[in-house]
Amino acid sequence: MSVRQTPVTFGNARFTVYSSRCVRLEFSWGGRFSEGPSLLVGEKMAKAAKAEVAIEGKTLTIKTAQFELSYEDNNQVFSAENLTIVHKNKEGQRMVWAPGKKDGGNLGTVTRSLDQWKWCGGPNHFPVEGILSTDGGHFLADEPRVYLNKKANWPENRGNVVQFDGYFFAYGNDYKGALQDFVTVFGPIPMVPRWTFGFWYSRWYAYTDKEILELARRYQKEDIPIDVMIVDTDWRGGWGGYDWNKKYFPKPEKTMKALHDMGLQTSLNDHPGYDNYDSLPPEDSHIPAIQKRLGPLPHQGQWACDWSNPKALQAWKDLVLGPLFDQGMDFWWVDGWIKSPFANLDSQLWANKTYFELAEEKTNKRGMILSRWGGIGSHRYPVQFSGDTPSEWNMLQYQIEFTVRSGGLGAAYWSHDIGGFFCREKVEEELFVRWCQFGAMSPVFRTHSDHGIREPWHYSENTKALFRKQTHIRYALAPYFYGLAREAHDQGLPLIRPLYLEFNDNDGGALYRKHQYAIGRELLVIPADGPVEKKTGVQRKRAYFPNGRWFGLETDERYQGMLDGYVDIPIERIPTYVREGAILPSQKVGKSLGTSVPEEIHFDYFPSAVEKSEYELYEDDGESLDYKKGKFAVTQVSGRLSQGVILFQIAAPRGAYKGMPAKRRYVVRCRVEADAHVLAEVKVGSGEWKTAKSRKTNQCLAGTVTSGHTFCEVAVDSANEPVEIRILI
Repeated sequence: MSVRQTPVTFGNARFTVYSSRCVRLEFSWGGRFSEGPSLLVGEKMAKAAKAEVAIEGKTLTIKTAQFELSYEDNNQVFSAENLTIVHKNKEGQRMVWAPGKKDGGNLGTVTRSLDQWKWCGGPNHFPVEGILSTDGGHFLADEPRVYLNKKANWPENRGNVVQFDGYFFAYGNDYKGALQDFVTVFGPIPMVPRWTFGFWYSRWYAYTDKEILELARRYQKEDIPIDVMIVDTDWRGGWGGYDWNKKYFPKPEKTMKALHDMGLQTSLNDHPGYDNYDSLPPEDSHIPAIQKRLGPLPHQGQWACDWSNPKALQAWKDLVLGPLFDQGMDFWWVDGWIKSPFANLDSQLWANKTYFELAEEKTNKRGMILSRWGGIGSHRYPVQFSGDTPSEWNMLQYQIEFTVRSGGLGAAYWSHDIGGFFCREKVEEELFVRWCQFGAMSPVFRTHSDHGIREPWHYSENTKALFRKQTHIRYALAPYFYGLAREAHDQGLPLIRPLYLEFNDNDGGALYRKHQYAIGRELLVIPADGPVEKKTGVQRKRAYFPNGRWFGLETDERYQGMLDGYVDIPIERIPTYVREGAILPSQKVGKSLGTSVPEEIHFDYFPSAVEKSEYELYEDDGESLDYKKGKFAVTQVSGRLSQGVILFQIAAPRGAYKGMPAKRRYVVRCRVEADAHVLAEVKVGSGEWKTAKSRKTNQCLAGTVTSGHTFCEVAVDSANEPVEIRILI
């Protein structure tokens, strides 16, 4: 065998290796392969790699460290008769894949939405496969075979020319490597605006402009931060058309500006694809401009968008969808679907791509939509929402599982109707609390309903206080969530992770449970998903603690890892545990997150005597596309406990971005035993070590959590110079 650059064309077949774990398989009679990317892949093709290649007669062999592909050119489309790939499963055992073989160990992923979940047989109705599997490999087919025609700059369906196209991922137990390959081939998960990690409010209800503004003020008055206000379909006269309902919004630009002045982003609901509402109503003010651009009744005798026609779609973006951005809207809620303009292509993907790219174009910032999942490739157009769901315990249970497995196709940003959609009154109070606790510790926290009541002040004082507390914890953790957003962009890792993605315990399957998860690597979350027992006042839930030592975030609990047991969950909290060795960044809580970076950053350190801890604080301007140009900063943070001394180091930030703070206050809290006597010293830049003022506290996460643990707190000011803190115990 010799090392060769791929792709390798062999008869009517072509094979392209992208890494030692990923290979593309194409078959086209006459070798008429597409040179442009498919719509599933995105804007450009990944860079091909080298591999070991051997040709003997009609047999082609391609080999990497992770797989060996054998193809026998028998002048037939790929099948088990002519193509096999040998690889290993998660246990290191030999596996053989061939076209048509089912993936018996698939770990699942997301589906379009959970609309009608209750009436469609529950979770068994949604058996969608992702690329992660205990089989150690997975084949992902490009079924639509719709490719970009570079000359026409428009997609074309080549299903009759390309008979087979797909990707095989061979990774063994390297699940992270598989996700890295996925975003390498199918495009990165974009960075979302910083305000994505704030609280979102939406409700199907005919609000007036005054009511919308008063609602936003009420949240802030209640000390509940909020970042996004979504206006459902009643912003216009009905479900169709794009004129504001002047009865409710006589001066929409003024309303949008008022929300922006309060620090909120705004979104409007749209229903593309609904047969009765797809056409503009006769009185819609946009018709004259459309008629001037496209002529009378441009699509099937209707004032509707022809999504298969580039001129018509551009006119719709220019004259109908785009002007709402000029009036102050920040992004569209795409609450509908179009008729697919290309055979076999998921129409939702085409709609999501259109609305997302329009947002980038009109705002000159990061794109954003709220829409249903459109299948493979939808990870490039966040955020997705799970549709209209019942307000029931079993729905909450399934949403947890659904979110945990969502990373199998790159769905890092999943938004649920917190509290459920189909309940026009208050949700059962305990269910509402538990749903909000989960929502606040998930990628996107958004309450919604069909005219139902989800504002916390309409519930008991205790429920309102719990809502406020959990929202504050979420806001305090914004720097941590934002760092995970960068990991999602660079590595394809979801923010909410199944345990098997972060830990390699030999646990007999406990890592594969679906009702608990990690947020990044540092936090373990065991959400309540059922009512408390009347006798005990808690929900008792089975839980697994991975290898290591774990500390309760709000309690004095300590668990040694590799433990399969039970936790008791009172109504007051969602059990969250911090890994020993973790460094958690946080910030003070304000009225909203917005996009600006805080000048004061907090670090909570849980020292480990057996390992040095490291963390990279990622920051950028929070809204622009400059991160793609390298305009961001990374601050290396480390901690070590040795012989009774904690050494905590903060390096000078590497890089720069617009709005980067010139000065910083670092507030560092290191966990110590309650009876410990401590002495703190600080060194800034090239200066000398000096005795520092310190205090013991049980507050952490920028004061949002009263912990059961004790911390030594030290505050240091720095003009972006290195900082070292030494705590003698």
